[in-house]
This record gives sequence, C-alpha cells and structure tokens, in this order.
Amino acid sequence: MNGLTFAVAVEILLAGGAVRREGWNGQGMKCFAQFPDKHSKMTHPYLVMVIPDCIEGERLLPWQPSQVDIFANDWEELR
Repeated sequence: MNGLTFAVAVEILLAGGAVRREGWNGQGMKCFAQFPDKHSKMTHPYLVMVIPDCIEGERLLPWQPSQVDIFANDWEELR
C-alpha cells in the first residue's frame, strides 16, 4: 500500500509494521517502532530509522519525524 498519510503510517507502526516514504532520498530506508521490554534500558516506545548499505552494514538510529514527514502523503507500508 502506498500514498498513505502519516496518521495511517503511525497505526501501522503501532501494530508492529514498518513504513517508509517515497520522498526519502536514501534507497532502502525504513522506519519501525521499538517497544521496550523489561530488559530494556528504555522505558517508552520510540521510532527507529534503518539506513542500509552503511560502513557498518546497516545503521539503526533513533528517529523523530519532521514536519515535512508528518504532512506527507507518500507513506508506504512495508511487508
């Protein structure tokens, strides 16, 4: 599915799915939500950006959406 709003993308993230934007300039970038468990040092859910093909192989970074991301309707659900 593509052409989704950020609101729909958030619902997908909350359900454990992954999303990306067509407008992102990096190939293979995606975002998912991390839900800490009792062994985690984090206490609240947070978003993670996956950036492939880095020097480390794959980079995982905490991510916060920009205003452009929030108002975009080019979100895609990854399967």
